[in-house]
Amino acid sequence: MSKQPKKIKLSQIRLETSYRRSEKDLSLELSISRQGLKVPLTVEEESGNQYVLVDGYRRFYTLDFLGMEDAECNVEKRSSEEERIVKRLGIELHTKKRTAYQLERMINRLLENEKYDTKIIASLCDVKEDTIKKYIRGSDVDPEWLSKGEKNNAGRHAYTEIHHLNISKENKDYIAGKYGDRQINKTAVGVIKKATGEKAFKDIPEEHVKECVNQIIEQQSKNYETVKRLFLKIVCKLNTLKAVIHSCIT
Repeated sequence: MSKQPKKIKLSQIRLETSYRRSEKDLSLELSISRQGLKVPLTVEEESGNQYVLVDGYRRFYTLDFLGMEDAECNVEKRSSEEERIVKRLGIELHTKKRTAYQLERMINRLLENEKYDTKIIASLCDVKEDTIKKYIRGSDVDPEWLSKGEKNNAGRHAYTEIHHLNISKENKDYIAGKYGDRQINKTAVGVIKKATGEKAFKDIPEEHVKECVNQIIEQQSKNYETVKRLFLKIVCKLNTLKAVIHSCIT
């Protein structure tokens, strides 16, 4: 028989906020103000009257913002910080309420403990190992890109794609800047990735890559063959220019 939720003062609940920031949820705020808390918070008991929050951070922040002093909570036995992260991660990977940036931090925190690897985390969270690996594939991505992207709500995974493009760091920074400023989206990054993988693209000198990327961005919503013809035209133009220069000096 499951235990009944227990009413606990918010001031008695400790937060572990390294992986989730205090964010306002207007729809949840409206729901709780009208109908009350529908789903209890999940906490672990640390002592006789102190608890740590396991699940329900958005609900907790909303209750606090609304000035409510207590909440219905499901109380579980105390576990370790890592075990609590696994509990949260298992929920969030299926509900997708947290951002990829937050999930990445949670996974990396678990991997700091030699007890965990991607296979074990995947098993505990009931997901495929490839799902976990997706979040750590970009561990060497420029942290300045990620900081800007998270601040501007730009998706996390496109940065990994930009990082692995076979172009100079300067041109990667240029593309990442446009993406972080929300001037291009993940689809545009995908088109750039496909274009830069073409054999003809490799013939474009680095100093002309930015110009080519700008034209790809302008054309990216059209048929990919249009994009391909575009940089083939640039290659032909550059080759013609080389031929003219060569004829002038010989």
